Amino acid sequence: MKHGKSPYTSTFYMWNGVAAFFYSAHLTSFHSHNTMQLVLDTQKDFRFKVKGGSWKTYKSLIIKENVIHQLDTNDSVQLIIYLDAETRIAQAIKSKYLADDEIYPLDLNIFHFVNSNELQLALLNTEPSLLENMINRILASLSLEIGNTPADERIIAAEQAISTTHPEEITIKSLADKACLSESRLRSLFKDVTGVSLYRYILWNKIRYATNQIMAGYTVNDAAIDAGFTDSSHFHKMMVKMFGISPSKFLKDNKEDVLIMCDQSPLHFETRVYNKGQRIIDWSN
Repeated sequence: MKHGKSPYTSTFYMWNGVAAFFYSAHLTSFHSHNTMQLVLDTQKDFRFKVKGGSWKTYKSLIIKENVIHQLDTNDSVQLIIYLDAETRIAQAIKSKYLADDEIYPLDLNIFHFVNSNELQLALLNTEPSLLENMINRILASLSLEIGNTPADERIIAAEQAISTTHPEEITIKSLADKACLSESRLRSLFKDVTGVSLYRYILWNKIRYATNQIMAGYTVNDAAIDAGFTDSSHFHKMMVKMFGISPSKFLKDNKEDVLIMCDQSPLHFETRVYNKGQRIIDWSN
């Protein structure tokens, strides 16, 4: 059973040159934006096609400005970032990835840039700085304006496995095998490298997965069971304990579409919808 909101969106934030929100439970009409666009899936993958093309599946995608396309959220949740194509950072990303192409599929997912906790905090809390900091890190990494911090590849492998595997399929043994470590050594090294226990990281992922299911349209109880919680009460308790907000409050807070201007001169953002005649939606007004 589903709760019905479609599309399901988080608060839409607009800064100077950048805008972003989380998006789910929808198949769009053909449309285009006057901005460059980054689509990063937070769970599995999404479907996408340009006008005249065929549907393909992606985990992350960079889209040039004014490209006519359709997006199918595919029962998943995407972080969508809009970027003024004339900014220095957009030009750097365009030069590195797009060249003469309209789109570029990244061989990366969002968990190459952030962990489950950071992603969940940015989604659940109406504090724009949380999402802004995360976006700045993603953009800086893609534009190569910052160097990559050396990291333990074994822990990266474990984090990726946790973040991209269904919660009920995750076991310490399977993670240890991915990282080529013993179970005890993985627990110890994971805490040393990330600063949190392996158990807590897995719990964060379960909560994030259940939240994504809610955004994809599932009821709180169905989302809780699918994520591996005993019932909705167990999910409620863990989400409040870890993130300070209940599933029902998250649903209530995102019942209506909300747009927040975070700068005095926010991104000028227009969407052209090609469905029974062209129409323009100006998000800046």
